[in-house]
Amino acid sequence: MRFYVKTMLFFVAQSLSVESPTTPGRAQTQERFVGTLSCAKSMFAKPARREPVTIEIAGNVARYRHTVLNEDGTAGVGMETGEGTIGKDGKVTLVGAWKGRGGLYAYEARYAGTLAAKGGELAGNQAWTIHGRKDERSCTMILSKRGRGLLRWRTREQAVERQREANARGTK
Repeated sequence: MRFYVKTMLFFVAQSLSVESPTTPGRAQTQERFVGTLSCAKSMFAKPARREPVTIEIAGNVARYRHTVLNEDGTAGVGMETGEGTIGKDGKVTLVGAWKGRGGLYAYEARYAGTLAAKGGELAGNQAWTIHGRKDERSCTMILSKRGRGLLRWRTREQAVERQREANARGTK
């Protein structure tokens, strides 16, 4: 029994250790930032809106993903993905792209900024090509370790919607 307990404690300690000889790549810590991607209006994308974005960092590589929505913002039509390197000072440049299924809609994106312990802000642009026509729009990512950027926006939007509903009920 004593041997069994010591063996189990050994394996638990190994699984909790920072670096295990059997899994050398496990020492990399992974960080996750969530927030919103806000882009300006353009001739292609009429409504400016805030959409969720996630960045995951492993070592010095930052990878992001963002669901691309249709024109009226009601459904996802694909996933914008990209990556870049992050310096020890937190400065990062992300390069990514999205291409629609038929190839008629596509854009390349580039965002740069600084990520700190609690979050950060990146700015950049999206260079769109739709049916052979080109346009650009500027974008900003507001990021947090806890996702406050997205949650605050949703809470504010929900409060505005509740107020509209209350006003509509009061006028009837």
